Amino acid sequence: MLLPRYVLAPAHLTGGTFGWQLNRDGLFLDCHETFRPDFDRDVEAAMDWAEQIIGTRQDWRHRRDGGSERWTAVHTHQEPGAVAAASATTDALRGLEPGTLVVAVGPGGAGKSTFAAEAGIVTVLSLDSLREEISGDAGDQSVTPAAVERQNRLLARHLGEGISVYLDSTNVEAHVRAGLIEQAQRYGRPVVALRFLPHLDTCRARNASRPPNRQVPDDVLLWQHNLARAATPKALIAEGFTAAHDIVTPL
Repeated sequence: MLLPRYVLAPAHLTGGTFGWQLNRDGLFLDCHETFRPDFDRDVEAAMDWAEQIIGTRQDWRHRRDGGSERWTAVHTHQEPGAVAAASATTDALRGLEPGTLVVAVGPGGAGKSTFAAEAGIVTVLSLDSLREEISGDAGDQSVTPAAVERQNRLLARHLGEGISVYLDSTNVEAHVRAGLIEQAQRYGRPVVALRFLPHLDTCRARNASRPPNRQVPDDVLLWQHNLARAATPKALIAEGFTAAHDIVTPL
């Protein structure tokens, strides 16, 4: 029996948080909290969100199995010769509200900075860049507290002005993410998580190719990778993120 390519269904994400879950080929893909209080409008918004992730318009068929509702994509609308975009491309950035805080989550060498460059993101806050501004050395960890303080000041200014920001740092620790979520909520801004999790060997290879002052010790890299693995989209939604996406990066 073939599974539907894409299935969209209401879901109990965690605790008291309800929303939507998008599956592809029977495997978890993404989740999002509810969009609208009115269920019919919420369904429409969820379909729009799912199509942004999929990368093309879909025909959705409503089914109710044993009391559970779900919508399956039965056809794809796309131009002749077009290729449906994977969920793990920059499509995750499409349709973001102005003033959205986008938080990269991933170990060193996961492709977070490359993603920002390829996506053409204008406003990027990077701890590496801030460390370099402060001390002239992007790898100088002794100035990390000062870099974080500067990052938070700039972040507050951008959020207050309604400017979307991509936060390019590891953000693998839950308490760090909690502070970022609190900042976004203080200004009434959406906050979206993008998790980058290539294979650990890929991260190690990329890390080894960096200048010595930018290399992460292997035990720290393993620690970062383990924390990022635990930060599933479902877990990130539970933390308070408006949406959470897994970003697949090339090997």
